[in-house]
Amino acid sequence: MQPYIQVKFERMARDPSVEAAVDRWVTRLESLSAPIRDAFIGIEQTGRRGTAVSLKLELADGSTSKATTSREDIYVAVADAFRAIRRQLLERGAAARPAWLGLAG
Repeated sequence: MQPYIQVKFERMARDPSVEAAVDRWVTRLESLSAPIRDAFIGIEQTGRRGTAVSLKLELADGSTSKATTSREDIYVAVADAFRAIRRQLLERGAAARPAWLGLAG
């Protein structure tokens, strides 16, 4: 099942290449966790050159992950938000790992 991905641009024009970058990041994250049900991404221009990105992923198991970042470059801002989500998913997966696996899992 394909996740529902919503990208919302505020105070800036829609950019298909940024939407494609978001799609690639969602695809990469799907292998780390339960299937992604919904992805909501808000991209907003802040000031003259800044970009703020808010990201919320809802997983099929009912859990939610959120991240927010701000950078000058829109692609760096998107990547930073998805990397923060990836860290959360990896930590959640490590916490769910059985204790007898130790650090080798």
